[in-house]
Amino acid sequence: MPCRVLISLACNWRSAPPRASSNKARTAYSTLAVIFIYTIPIVLVDFIIGRGRRGVKAGAGIGFDPSNDYNELKSYPVFLEYPMRNLFRVRLVVFWVSLLALLAGLYPGCARNPVTGKRQIALVSEQQEIEMGREAHPQVLQQYGRLENPQVQTYVSDVGQRLAGSSHRPELEWHFTVVDVPVVNAFALPGGYIYITREIMAYMNNEAELAGVLGHEIGHVTARHSVEQISKAQLLSLGLGVGSVLSPTFGQLSGLAESGLGLLFLKYGRDDERQSDELGVEYMLAEGYDPREFVHFFEVFEQLQEESGQVLPNWLSTHPSPPDRISRTSEQVKQLMASRPATDLRVARQPYLQRLEGVVYGENPREGFTEDGWFLHPDLRFRIRFPNGWKVQNTRSAVVAMEPNGAAGIQLTLASEQKSPEEYASLLANQPGIRLLNGNRTTINGNPSYVGVFEIANQNTQQTIGVLAAFVSYRGNLYQIAGMTSPGRFRSAQGSFEASITTFGELNDSRALSVQPDRIRVVEARQGQTLRELAERAQNSRIKLEDLAQLNRLEPNEPLPAGGGVKLIEAGRRY
Repeated sequence: MPCRVLISLACNWRSAPPRASSNKARTAYSTLAVIFIYTIPIVLVDFIIGRGRRGVKAGAGIGFDPSNDYNELKSYPVFLEYPMRNLFRVRLVVFWVSLLALLAGLYPGCARNPVTGKRQIALVSEQQEIEMGREAHPQVLQQYGRLENPQVQTYVSDVGQRLAGSSHRPELEWHFTVVDVPVVNAFALPGGYIYITREIMAYMNNEAELAGVLGHEIGHVTARHSVEQISKAQLLSLGLGVGSVLSPTFGQLSGLAESGLGLLFLKYGRDDERQSDELGVEYMLAEGYDPREFVHFFEVFEQLQEESGQVLPNWLSTHPSPPDRISRTSEQVKQLMASRPATDLRVARQPYLQRLEGVVYGENPREGFTEDGWFLHPDLRFRIRFPNGWKVQNTRSAVVAMEPNGAAGIQLTLASEQKSPEEYASLLANQPGIRLLNGNRTTINGNPSYVGVFEIANQNTQQTIGVLAAFVSYRGNLYQIAGMTSPGRFRSAQGSFEASITTFGELNDSRALSVQPDRIRVVEARQGQTLRELAERAQNSRIKLEDLAQLNRLEPNEPLPAGGGVKLIEAGRRY
């Protein structure tokens, strides 16, 4: 609480905008000012107390002799009569006063919020904010993948750019990307990088709903919510190492991934969510979209159950829903639309549904799936068997199998450099914190390989982990398969690691190689047809009727108007 008060006081000490001047000069001035402001009072207090100590009897040490009558100190303030007892208090007062001066000296870090116009603590400048997003963007694409559908990407970007142009920060270079992930979510990186998943698009029914979600994420950026969270973390010396995605490089296998992906998991507060809801509605209306559709989409979020075991968290886990979200947003929409006719507001259902035609729905087996204990990857044409009962997670950049208790794991990735297996192992062994204990060249199912035992130091916890790693050259790629656990469990787990590593090899099963994903198909209903009838025609046993009803927000037996677009899920070929 004292820190919050001081930060608030410091940020509002001078409310007038700063004059144009060099940031370096301002920082230098602030630094010198803080040195003087902090050191002079401390020196002065010590000097006063030091003078008072001249009346202490010899041999009394650094304290005052209780038998002394303190006559020499009567001219000093009363609080110095027992300086050893009060010295801590004096220093504490001086510290807090000096800290206030320090925060005031860091005035450039107290930025004016683009949305509210108020000053807030922000240890991240706008240029740093933009740079964070720019650096993290390639990591997002590597981890989650960009949806390979130029028509959808262009459509989403066009809608997003229009909304961003009506936002509080139109001067930013905005980027809008659909990521190829079967999880309902949308998220933003600092500096104008907005992402939505293909799965969340499947649950939208018109362009206005898309605009609402994009506007909400734009609001997080314009109000600098991520930057505020980063600033708080820096003040608490927590840094940004909050990502839970295993990195494909050995230097990060031993702990949480300290990368830009951590920015994705900065959980917003409910106040941030309320503000972004309001901004999303504001930006929608500015571009002529019907904001009532955004409220309708919130109702879908309320119905969706939080998915577990996903590498990318879903919307509800990163965007905590305020208890009164729907009613508050509805009231805001009502007030904003009071002076505007609803007839000229854009919904655009058919144009939106047309863009969904052929988009993959759910998991894409072409990118890997499990079958009878095997992990099969049709596109890369490899297979590997993980220990029985281990939980397998698959992403674009890694396949991870974890023991049920989380004490051991195996990760398969593509190596970052195209070298021979032995060269790559040697390269890793020369990295700080990594030690190669033993290793040898070999072949695994006819593929040139190198297998070695490594010890990796976790720089965060100062602990080490034992790693059995294999580097396998296969079909023009270098794969690294790493079994990891604590040194104390390494011997007992080594057998499981070796058993999995030796199963890596070519996938030549024609049934596995020919699998295809489910896809969205948009059909026009005839007058009086029902969703149940259309679903029976689609003949996809993997999709429940109630799930299809939720996708379309229709009742299964509700008669449909002629020509209305309905989303069905076409069954892809399975193993």
